[in-house]
Amino acid sequence: MTFTQDSTGRDSTGNARNDSRLGERTVAGRLGVSARAVQIVLGVLWILDAILQFQPKMFGTDFVSMIIAPNAAGQPAAIGSSITHMSNFLSRDVALWNTVFGLTQLAIGFGLMFRRTVRRALAVSFAWAFGVWWFGEGFGGILTGHATPFTGAPGAVVLYAVIGLLVWPRKPVNAAGPVAGGLQATPTGPEHPTAGMASSAAGRGPLGGLGGMAIWSAVWVFFAVLQFLPQNRTASWFQRMFDGAAAGQPYWYAHVLDSLGHAFTGAGTPIAVLAGAGFLVIGIGPFVSRRSDVFIVAGMVMGVVFWLTGQGLGGIMTGMGTDPNAGLLLVLLGATCMPTVLSPEREPVPIATALEHHRTWVTAGMVMLAVLPAAVATIPGAAAAVATPASNSTNGSSSGAMVMAGSSGTGASGSLTTRTEARGGVIAKSMNMSGMAGLGVTDPNWRFTGSPLPAAEVSLLTAVTSITDKGHAMQTPDCSTAPTATQVLGAVQYVQATSAAVAKYKLLSTALAAGYVPVTSTAYPVVHYVNYRYMNRADILDPTHVDSLVYAFTPQGPVLVAAMYLMPGKGQGPMPYGCLVQWHAHTNLCTSTTTHQIDGFLPCPAGSVHLGPTPYMTHVWQVPVAGGPLAIDPSDLQVVEAAIMAQQAGLAPVTAKPSSA
Repeated sequence: MTFTQDSTGRDSTGNARNDSRLGERTVAGRLGVSARAVQIVLGVLWILDAILQFQPKMFGTDFVSMIIAPNAAGQPAAIGSSITHMSNFLSRDVALWNTVFGLTQLAIGFGLMFRRTVRRALAVSFAWAFGVWWFGEGFGGILTGHATPFTGAPGAVVLYAVIGLLVWPRKPVNAAGPVAGGLQATPTGPEHPTAGMASSAAGRGPLGGLGGMAIWSAVWVFFAVLQFLPQNRTASWFQRMFDGAAAGQPYWYAHVLDSLGHAFTGAGTPIAVLAGAGFLVIGIGPFVSRRSDVFIVAGMVMGVVFWLTGQGLGGIMTGMGTDPNAGLLLVLLGATCMPTVLSPEREPVPIATALEHHRTWVTAGMVMLAVLPAAVATIPGAAAAVATPASNSTNGSSSGAMVMAGSSGTGASGSLTTRTEARGGVIAKSMNMSGMAGLGVTDPNWRFTGSPLPAAEVSLLTAVTSITDKGHAMQTPDCSTAPTATQVLGAVQYVQATSAAVAKYKLLSTALAAGYVPVTSTAYPVVHYVNYRYMNRADILDPTHVDSLVYAFTPQGPVLVAAMYLMPGKGQGPMPYGCLVQWHAHTNLCTSTTTHQIDGFLPCPAGSVHLGPTPYMTHVWQVPVAGGPLAIDPSDLQVVEAAIMAQQAGLAPVTAKPSSA
């Protein structure tokens, strides 16, 4: 005689059967995970989001320019345009709207803490989550072709909504009867324990245990699809992920991320294939095994790995994190879907139960599962992350052009172009910044329009540049990967924000009063000034804390020619904008033992000592050098000539009369 068994551990005759796994609890069961517990944890996370929203930087323009606006890059035209319009709207009164956002999240969080207000709080959270997912997360970047779960796709806030739906409070079931998943709801207790999918926190929700398991599977299969996209299986994507996550982090954490990134240099393709296959196993495993908890625990561990690596702890230590990112939400999703009590050994596997009750849906899902990941995986990989989305513009400027005179625009094209208007016409135009991947690269249209410099000064500037270049060490000497749309937009905004922040230092006296001191000889026409207070990990690439300012001394006074970021210590610099922002160091400099200023080159003269390799540095040029605002290191002669042209064009102050000689 064949017996069938329900979740109570009884056979078809109603008699109890000896089952070694009957009543065995999983990790979720031992921790007492319930729908109410998940609701409370959700509330805590919403309150944490509110606290992060009230960070000081969120009340300034950085909230819009660095969090909202970049989401427009690479999106379909209509979505990108809507995000840009929202950015413009919010920028009119950032502090007011940021306060509203923070209070809304605080209300949702506290509402989830009390049973009487859970339903209303969840309902508000669903609507709020959709708005944040659209404008605050750009749909997790899933429409751009570059989203990966390692960096937070599909977006933390959408997981808030999914988990909230799974634990939406329902009235208790008082009698046995069929529920979602084909299992029976039975009185709980030592003799009649609810087991399997029905015992999960999601089991008592509107989708039931089977619905929760389906959500879990869909999320991880979707992760696999994302990971198989061409841009997410290039040789360098994994290293770039670590470089981006390290930006702005405390020194110790950034060092760990930098080290991990370089440990996996060039290994992006095999990692992507292995990761995608692993995601499929995590997603499918719970449906074809009676030990679904094993696969769910594996997914929860992967969520922690995401959070610690590519998600950079959600950026909560940078001062610009708005939520803990998706990694921790994946852990909570796993806890919500995991059975608290194992199903009996002879209980059908979940896929069999699903086919029995939802044959059409399951069949369609299996077909999609067989076709979609395989189809995406067969798309030829790209050697470089080239993006050509529809362009967007802000501030009324032409798309893709950044006017150094002060009115700037942004464009999400595959290149970053620079155009500087000056008397007599355009000095430099249509510079493809993605091509500025080496020394000595200049725009052939660039020309000096000022009065010739004295021959002695030209000779000095040329000679010093030649010696300097001999000790020039690039952090990424072979960086030539074309920028993604997101990197292009981010680089444009980075230049804009930096230029706006250092505009107050056009007069050298203002910089000196602010604490900048010369670290190179003031007898030379190009002088570097450093503010040592800003050289810390928290302020890396922070436009409000620019480490160094570079001034060129022309016959008509000093001109601010560059803002320069320096790494504190010997660590490598982050590259959130790919090859558009590169770092270099100098290895042949000498420093005076009396003035402690850099005053020569190897071999060091008497009274000077070898400085050793300098920290890595990167410039944002404030005058029209031929390589554009992100040029790696133009010649000192060109820098001085560009400073003179900036004065001629009225872009830099004239503080001295030219000599009559």
